[in-house]
Amino acid sequence: MGKQDDEHDDQPRGLLVIDKPRGITSRRALDIVERRLDVGALGHCGSLDPLATGVLVLVVGKARKIQDLVVHTEKVYDMTVVLGARSETDDAEGAIEVLDPQPEPPSQERIEELLERFRGEIEQIPPIYSAVKVEGKRLHREARRGNPVQAPPRTITVHELTLTRYAWPEVDLTLRCSSGTYARSIARDLGEALGIGGYMSRLVRERVGALDLEQAHDPEQVDISHLVGIESALKAFPRLNVPLEQRHLLARGQTLRTPPGFPADEPCFAWVNGEVVSAVTFVNGGTHFRTKRLLV
Repeated sequence: MGKQDDEHDDQPRGLLVIDKPRGITSRRALDIVERRLDVGALGHCGSLDPLATGVLVLVVGKARKIQDLVVHTEKVYDMTVVLGARSETDDAEGAIEVLDPQPEPPSQERIEELLERFRGEIEQIPPIYSAVKVEGKRLHREARRGNPVQAPPRTITVHELTLTRYAWPEVDLTLRCSSGTYARSIARDLGEALGIGGYMSRLVRERVGALDLEQAHDPEQVDISHLVGIESALKAFPRLNVPLEQRHLLARGQTLRTPPGFPADEPCFAWVNGEVVSAVTFVNGGTHFRTKRLLV
């Protein structure tokens, strides 16, 4: 806290919820917004592939200090899987191999039955065309060099996976999942479980944590007035309400008493009059707390 935190105090602090258009990278969307607003460098809270559309959360000013927290919040997607074909990228961006002859369409009941395999805590293998690193190398770069590498499985959590429409060869799904989940991998693995292949043809990210598509703006039309306070992204985290007269103690990093019975779980945030002032850390066995990172 000190000199670095005192710099640029007049800069805006908050989040911009963007509706990323199909066909551009998340970096391109961020660049468009940076150029329009001229508020300094922005960060984004989890990229979307060019094929995907929907919620892309950008962080402005001191909101960058909560970027990692927002990245790791729950995500909700609306997606379409095409069955009876495979893609080298597991989505419609790659070379598509259609099964010939076309297989007998599976029943909706069979698809529903197999979806159960993908719910809860599962092991998932990322696509070979992804930004995952193996031994310091990006998978998508190795794949483009003709040296595809398969990443080891990793544990993800699928809180909800619901079939909303089935019209052969397309299956629409609603996916609510933990950070790090690849919707493309679910499309691929569902197709393999059916024995007929599958890839993702459409993906819309509808929500990142508490921030949803209804709040989102076209990057070409975004304005500083669209800035959302960081409070909207942090309301699900543990909260300590600190009196206004003790706000200066948070700013100085002084130790305050934790309310009796309050669980000493982190991350936790100190709020003053409806504003998030700092991320806190618990000391003295949880009986006290102090500022870990000032956010104002």
